[in-house]
Amino acid sequence: RTLCMPGSVDSIPAKGNSEDHVSNSTWCARKAATVVANTQYIIGVEMLLAAQALTMTEDLLPGFVLGKGTQAAYQEIRRQIPACLEGDRWFHNDIVVAQSFVVSGSVRAAVEKSIGKFTQ
Repeated sequence: RTLCMPGSVDSIPAKGNSEDHVSNSTWCARKAATVVANTQYIIGVEMLLAAQALTMTEDLLPGFVLGKGTQAAYQEIRRQIPACLEGDRWFHNDIVVAQSFVVSGSVRAAVEKSIGKFTQ
């Protein structure tokens, strides 16, 4: 909850409210870095779960064709993380690899190789 709260909320006036507020920029930068890392983790998990869902539905949807970009992303994920269709396994290592997709941009690179550069 506090990670996304503005740092200005915690600003502390000095010398009886007669001086400038104390800067919280260092604290805000650390919070922002944590938010970025958490977001990378969440997006990695979402990609892992999306790939798992596609794998599980392949037999149920014969003839279903993924878009070029989606297919490229799926293949890149499956190149590094095998599907888990039988039994249980510890997913920590898979999640770490999935997070690395976001950090390194490897899935994005695979998609851009397939469909071209993203534009803004």
